[in-house]
Amino acid sequence: MGKVKGFKSQIPNALTLFRIILIPLFIYFAIKEYYPASLLVFIIASLTDTFDGIIARKFKYVSSFGKIFDPLADKVLVASALIILTLWGLIYWWLTLLILARELFMTLLRNHLIKRKIYLAANIFGKIKTTAQMSTIIFSLFYRSFLPKSSVIENIILIAFILVTIITWLSAIIYIFQIRKEIYAK
Repeated sequence: MGKVKGFKSQIPNALTLFRIILIPLFIYFAIKEYYPASLLVFIIASLTDTFDGIIARKFKYVSSFGKIFDPLADKVLVASALIILTLWGLIYWWLTLLILARELFMTLLRNHLIKRKIYLAANIFGKIKTTAQMSTIIFSLFYRSFLPKSSVIENIILIAFILVTIITWLSAIIYIFQIRKEIYAK
């Protein structure tokens, strides 16, 4: 029974590793302009994030690997997609840079906190941020894959990414207040 539980406890890590493997495949398809393939790979990679989180929380499968590589895989996947969408002309560089700056800031902050034995757990605002980012990216990839060029849709995508950028930074601000509260509680 112990081996079965040990195997099952590695499912979230396996999903994270699978997501990491899918990122170069997504980039390859996007660069080669195989739009439907890039959309499919991105959706699968996004779903691995959802399922590894559900499984890890439900069965309390927490690992050092997962704590480090799950958020890192998410950030690399989103960063890759944002850069590609920017290269395709669907979003402005400054939006991509603002979102990536937040992700870099939070990664450096998490690493600093870990050294101080403070672990920043994901909260609902971080989940909303991730869902908003992934959904907007998927919609943008769907548009590029299946819909005719439309300035109306491209403006909707641009507005959606402006809102995603705001949500992204609001979640960082909320994390900062959460951290402050934890530090002063000690």
